[in-house]
Amino acid sequence: MLEANKKNNKTRGFTLIELLVVISIISLLTSVILSSLSTARMNARDAKRISDIRQIRIALELYRNQNGTYPVIAYWINSSNSSWNSLQTALAPYMPNLPKDPVNNSTTPWVTGSYAYAYGYDPVSYPLAGTQYDLVAQFENTSHPLRASVKGWIQRAIQTAWYPSYSAYIYTGEY
Repeated sequence: MLEANKKNNKTRGFTLIELLVVISIISLLTSVILSSLSTARMNARDAKRISDIRQIRIALELYRNQNGTYPVIAYWINSSNSSWNSLQTALAPYMPNLPKDPVNNSTTPWVTGSYAYAYGYDPVSYPLAGTQYDLVAQFENTSHPLRASVKGWIQRAIQTAWYPSYSAYIYTGEY
């Protein structure tokens, strides 16, 4: 009977190889899930950027309808510093809380990997202040179908494409 007990004890546990296989499978599944989660978060932030730019454009049009021009600011402002407050003040009747980029890590959206909203115009290129503007953000998804390099959007100020001299992942919204 003692020998039968020893035999049962040997078959109850897992071998080292079995444990290693289970750990590797769990690790693989975890990395796949985390990768998918990261991509989903990136796409969610890009969707928010599109929505925010559209909302700001609607507020800008409401401002123009009431005032005859778009808000005139000092050249370019961006969502990552206090300059954004000037646009917030101008659009407050139409949009109480002006959104900022979900990452908002830079003072410019022009360089790849820099995330902020920017609003502005070139007063030298525009003869009348407040007649046109550019409103831009940058996508994290570098293959997003709405990026400027695909849509062929141009910078209104100098009537040239955004992407040759700036990041190819700029989003400017619909004109």
